[in-house]
Amino acid sequence: MSPVTTTLTCIACPIGCALRLTHEGRDIVELAGATCDRGAKYAAEELIDPRRQLSTTVAIEGARSARLPVKVTRPVPRDRVLEAVAAIHRLRVRAPVRAGEVLLEALLGEEGLAVVATRSLGRVGP
Repeated sequence: MSPVTTTLTCIACPIGCALRLTHEGRDIVELAGATCDRGAKYAAEELIDPRRQLSTTVAIEGARSARLPVKVTRPVPRDRVLEAVAAIHRLRVRAPVRAGEVLLEALLGEEGLAVVATRSLGRVGP
């Protein structure tokens, strides 16, 4: 197998280094362009198991707002982000909700991957 060169923009810190990653399959042969240690870690993770943080909103009833901001407790596999968003958007919650409250456990069937509220919303009305 001959080496392949992939270019990435590092998102591990605000600098946004232009990385040039030479690899043979999952083995990194050379990494250029990283100005901090986090770049090398990001490149390896992006090559082997790319994941993304995810935040969105869900519908909430009985609160002063119609949408509740939520996030996932750990990064989601990149190729399953849209599937995760669809599952989260199917959620319907009722006020009151407290920040940090788990709204859905085992998102995508993955233990430890939960959806949590990032804002407290009290109940309004009857």
